Amino acid sequence: METALLDSFIYIAIGIIAAIIIYFVFAFLKKRAEQTETKMDDLIVYSLGSPLIILAFFIPFFFAIQHAIFVYPQYQWITDSKVLFAMYIIVGTWIIATFVDGFLRTYGQALAETTETDLDDRIIEILQKIAKYLIWFTGLLYVLTLFEINITPLIAGAGIFGIAIALAAQDLFSNFFGGAVIITDQPFKVGDRVLINDILGDVTHIGPRSTRIITLDSDVVTIPNNKITTSVVRNFSLPSPQVRIQIPVTVAYGTEINHVKVILSRIAEDALKIKSEIITKNPGPTVYLTKMDKSAMTFELTVYAREFKHNSVIRDFLNTQIIEEFRKEGIIFS
Repeated sequence: METALLDSFIYIAIGIIAAIIIYFVFAFLKKRAEQTETKMDDLIVYSLGSPLIILAFFIPFFFAIQHAIFVYPQYQWITDSKVLFAMYIIVGTWIIATFVDGFLRTYGQALAETTETDLDDRIIEILQKIAKYLIWFTGLLYVLTLFEINITPLIAGAGIFGIAIALAAQDLFSNFFGGAVIITDQPFKVGDRVLINDILGDVTHIGPRSTRIITLDSDVVTIPNNKITTSVVRNFSLPSPQVRIQIPVTVAYGTEINHVKVILSRIAEDALKIKSEIITKNPGPTVYLTKMDKSAMTFELTVYAREFKHNSVIRDFLNTQIIEEFRKEGIIFS
């Protein structure tokens, strides 16, 4: 009996020594992995380190219990090989869960940093938690199966619980995945001027549930993401923030056509010089005779604004100049 207890202590000492050795080995490997450019070796070392240290101690500890069981026979069930195999399952689950969590955190966040919105960062965090819980739940089911415990009620209960949550949070999930679609499809980003369901304004925030837009009246409008994914979105900032501005000018028949074109071209050139910070040189302004009615001719002056927000300012400037110049030249509007 004393020999059995002595062997148990020897096994425990071996487990402690093995755990210490593996600890220092992985500390060394961690430093080497940090010196490389790839992150995969860091993930592998990070995932294997702690579980293997625990396993290195547990296996000798298990054998120690087997030897000590002669002294305490009432704990005979502990020496069942199923306990050791269950430990293998737990350690394997721990390694996989840690690796998947680290993989999503490292590469997912690196991908999320390439976008301006914080929605994808939150998606990565949620995916990390979902993956971790699913892996541990699966590992727990394997352990219960190993001990011949009926897991059917547990699976059924989890399924019913999941369905109940899905029904209760249907709108939440719909908006969340709508936000994910916005991130992946990228119909707009923060700062873009958009028109959604007759709401015109600048996107200020893309969240997991909704998108906020500040209108031209400085009102903040919150639109659920699932509404956006089923709506027609007009983005004035893509593919270029430049916006075409067309000014129709209608004059009576009998007016010299070339004279009108010269005046409108001069007005456009002057506007380009005076408002160069908001009117583009390329594309440049154009003047065309676009329509002829029974009693009037319609010309169209076109310039390009650098951004949509300059639309009203440019229209006001051009309309004012056209009225003043036509009055000086005696041209009659129709």
